[in-house]
Amino acid sequence: MILSRSVISAIRSAIDRIRLESAADKLTSDARYAQYMATGTDVWYGISFEAAAERYTVYTTTGTADTAVKDPADQRSNFIVNLSSLYGTNIATVTVEGGAPKIEFKPDGSPWRDRTSAALTAESVITLSNGAGARTVRVTPRTGRIYSQ
Repeated sequence: MILSRSVISAIRSAIDRIRLESAADKLTSDARYAQYMATGTDVWYGISFEAAAERYTVYTTTGTADTAVKDPADQRSNFIVNLSSLYGTNIATVTVEGGAPKIEFKPDGSPWRDRTSAALTAESVITLSNGAGARTVRVTPRTGRIYSQ
């Protein structure tokens, strides 16, 4: 009985780690998608975070209006990802220069706080967490490198 409890606990921990890594990979991939779409279409794209709702949205922006884009995996749905329902993972913190919970990509791929504002000069960090711990997704200024740790 004791052995089975420890095995179950180990399995749950492993599943939580996999879910956390998968959520970080998904967010990294989707942020890159927004960046690549900006460079490929000559249109400003962005990703906004709603930490309380555990979700993010990929969108296009005119600078005054943001419009969710269609999910490339399901063209009938807007590109809104709920990490809690998909991966059992929370958006713990969103740290973007200027305080707005979003990052926008200029058509050259560089990350900006907002189309009407300025380019990022500090690294942005989105922290995801669950029972296994935490992972971060980072966007570097100027180059727009997007990676997870």
